[in-house]
Amino acid sequence: MKTQKIKFGISDIILLLLSIIFLVGILTFFKTCGPKNDGSWMTCHWAGNTVTGLAVILTVISFLHLIIPDSKIKIGLSVSIIPISILAIFIPGTLINICMTNIMRCNAIMRPSVTIMSVLMIIFSIFDIIRYSRKQ
Repeated sequence: MKTQKIKFGISDIILLLLSIIFLVGILTFFKTCGPKNDGSWMTCHWAGNTVTGLAVILTVISFLHLIIPDSKIKIGLSVSIIPISILAIFIPGTLINICMTNIMRCNAIMRPSVTIMSVLMIIFSIFDIIRYSRKQ
């Protein structure tokens, strides 16, 4: 069995960096509103938790994409990033309700940040699919 040398392309590194920024961001500066005064959580908290889970999955897929040398597998991993990123866009406010006030952290910061990061992941995944498809 022939082993392949791992070569890192710019899109491999960009996908990993974007997914790490997405994960760290949703845990820190993109995060949702804090607990209410009585210690309970608003629904935006659960949207944030769900997006965090998706960001973890995107980070794992992006890491695998970086270390696996086979271009066909890289294409498959890039394809898998697209529906996960689309799902992340629809979690806050569509699939899981968030706060009604536009000035709340979940509406002002979390939702637009999740949308931007997800769209960037989709764009670079499509670029990556095209790049590796041409190498076939």
